[in-house]
Amino acid sequence: MTLILRHSDKDFNDMRSCDLPQTPPIYTSPEGEERTVSSTAKAGWSVMGTGTIAAEQMVAAIRSAGHEPLWVVSRNREYANSFSEDMKIPQTATEPRRALRDPSVGFVYVGATRERRRHYILSAAAARKHILCDGPIAQNSRVATALMQQCQKAEIILALNLPSRSSTIHQTMRRLLLEGIIGSLQSLLIIRAAPFQPSPARRSDETDALSDIFLDVSVEDIDLARFLTGRDPVEVTALPNGGSREQIAYAARLTGDVVFQAYESFTTAEIESAVILAGDHGALIAHGTLNGKGSGTLTRRLGNRNELIPVKDRDPHRVTIDGFLSSVVRPSTWIGGAYDNVVALETAEAVAAAARTRRTVAIRSR
Repeated sequence: MTLILRHSDKDFNDMRSCDLPQTPPIYTSPEGEERTVSSTAKAGWSVMGTGTIAAEQMVAAIRSAGHEPLWVVSRNREYANSFSEDMKIPQTATEPRRALRDPSVGFVYVGATRERRRHYILSAAAARKHILCDGPIAQNSRVATALMQQCQKAEIILALNLPSRSSTIHQTMRRLLLEGIIGSLQSLLIIRAAPFQPSPARRSDETDALSDIFLDVSVEDIDLARFLTGRDPVEVTALPNGGSREQIAYAARLTGDVVFQAYESFTTAEIESAVILAGDHGALIAHGTLNGKGSGTLTRRLGNRNELIPVKDRDPHRVTIDGFLSSVVRPSTWIGGAYDNVVALETAEAVAAAARTRRTVAIRSR
């Protein structure tokens, strides 16, 4: 028997180039005024949430783009004050409305825990502020769809902070695939495995549960598959896991009959992650791009030989900030949006259903 899940149909973004626009972005403020966002102009941000990614990566990335975090928002006043002092951000609030009323704030970064992201996204959408959010934006596709619709109604951008998309190596893989360097794409394989270790956290109450991390990993891998290939999942199947969420292996048929396979585990010793695009004329192989310990390497295999492809390393978080600002001006060719996250969540839910029911789960566009 085949189960059916549905997601909205949408053409994949134009993938002809992964280069960032060189012209200064222009965005429309909530008051209707056109403003230029250049690398030298100071544009204000509200940072909502005081997590580790915000502290270690995103505040610095915002500043490196020539912008300035002006507010820290956290429901815990002590956390907000501590983060403000550590990051040298001048103002704090326990509710987003105060920060969002500041006319100097043009953008919002949501780095809060997943259960708080909905509240902050809805508040920013009501204030018509463009949003960059850690992914996934919600615990399930139903809530994510509602958030996407609210942002569409407010006519603001809801983009995702996805290092797998901003990776220079993954962007290079996508470009080389489009250029036909490995011929016609046949399959994609993603492997990542390591012992379970909660992400480093500033506070004990930030620690992720294993089930939450598994959801994050599956959603990220599915999104990466769509990003690299430009194809959507049609149906998925998974090996029964006996109720365990410590490892899973699944496969999906993508549009164009491309096969996507993934193995995700927290039971093995750490291995170097692998992302493989296999075509009928060769393959592109990325190692170490999903381990969070460096940019990794990219190899092209043609015939019987391997060729290391040099790729210039860039800070993925700064790349994300630049891509987000550019997406305010024109549709992005690469940055992940709310729709992309909805599809990835729907597919991750289908994978869980396939493992639980031992059935193939079809995902049909509506």
